[in-house]
Amino acid sequence: MNDLDPAWLRSFTAIARAGSVTRAAQQVHRTQSAVSTHLQHLEAAVGAHLVERSTRALALTAQGLAFLPHALSLLRAQDEAHAAVRPAREAVTHRLGISEYFMPDRLGELLGVLRDAADGAQLELLLGTSAPLQRHWVRDEVDLVVVTATAPPPGAKLLRREPLAWVAAPGLALPPGQPVPLVLLGSACPVREIALAALARSGRAHHLQLGCTGSQAAVAAIRAGWGVGCLNRSAIPSDLDTLARRDAKRWPSPGRLSFYLLARPSARPLALALSAWAR
Repeated sequence: MNDLDPAWLRSFTAIARAGSVTRAAQQVHRTQSAVSTHLQHLEAAVGAHLVERSTRALALTAQGLAFLPHALSLLRAQDEAHAAVRPAREAVTHRLGISEYFMPDRLGELLGVLRDAADGAQLELLLGTSAPLQRHWVRDEVDLVVVTATAPPPGAKLLRREPLAWVAAPGLALPPGQPVPLVLLGSACPVREIALAALARSGRAHHLQLGCTGSQAAVAAIRAGWGVGCLNRSAIPSDLDTLARRDAKRWPSPGRLSFYLLARPSARPLALALSAWAR
């Protein structure tokens, strides 16, 4: 029998508790496809079919029921092994800064990935806009940051690029020929810079209807019908209207948003895990 990855065991025991891959994925902060892959690897490693689908849910096979207490025991043993040496490591804390634009709907999954990579260390997470996060980095107040920028910060690694889109509340009326009312973040925001540059290139009249200090405030204002906003693909809530769907020629993408990763050597395992997850 091959070695058993603890991540496979966590996904298997979550399926046993939840009775579905969807709910199991929520419990272990992974995607459904990742949990399904973990189960496939585990079944291949033990050489047995552990789960079967009934009419409404997933259920353990007889072999799965026999294997479950051993899976739980292995996970407990790992926790006890970590606890045995943890007193000497209690002071280890990694401080992380993550841009609010960085896949906000998958934050729970990201935290699960970082928790697994932290190897028992404590995590402190700061969600915010990129300019303050970069200041924290320069002051050596954080161990890892994910920031947006129009040019790479010194020493940064490109983590991800996403297309930007114009968004508005469903049904928002935008009279032809009138300046576009905008809802954007402050002047230090790369999204604002890219959006305004795109409007300038097109010669389209616009005015700032509302300036916000955080992306969640901007989303709330856009929902309330204050005006048109600009968001990267993974930060667009499902209840907002992507205006390119109305008229792609009138509302082309203003460009792409780049996410950059900066990490201290002490946070290298976290950086590697985050980079692999963000692909």
